[in-house]
Amino acid sequence: MYRAFFYVMTLACVTLMPVVASGAQLCHTYWPKASTPINRFINNEDGTVTDSVTGLIWKRCSEGLSGSVCEHGSPAIFSWQEALQVAANSTFAGKNDWRLPNIKELGSIVERQCSMPAINEIVFPATPTMSFWSSTPFAENKNFAWNIYFPYGISDGNDKSYKFFVRLVRAGK
Repeated sequence: MYRAFFYVMTLACVTLMPVVASGAQLCHTYWPKASTPINRFINNEDGTVTDSVTGLIWKRCSEGLSGSVCEHGSPAIFSWQEALQVAANSTFAGKNDWRLPNIKELGSIVERQCSMPAINEIVFPATPTMSFWSSTPFAENKNFAWNIYFPYGISDGNDKSYKFFVRLVRAGK
């Protein structure tokens, strides 16, 4: 039986070590450095993190999940219109200014060293390995909006009726 060895991020997300991969996130050393290192984010101890580079405050869990490592619930999927409404109605952590990130903001949390999912799993635990909506409409087709396919961190335009995952963001303090 062939066993492939891949590099995955350690808990500290700094040192990389080889391990046998079995359906887990894969991280690679051919990128010179992590694009979203753990020290870039401040844990606000309320289910959110602040990105020290962009100033944005992110909900750590995708919608439908909760807990300190997003261990409770099931990730929820929404059409684009539903996702916009979920964001507008959220009062998570006592704040009422949550929104869907635009495509550039959503792209800022893609971890280029990793795939399956392409995100820092220490900062954003239990991230579903699928597409997440952005708030950005697709200019070439009014029925489409931009999303990021998090297995590989690729942006794409899809029909607004499709059901994708949602991660909320708000402006910094």
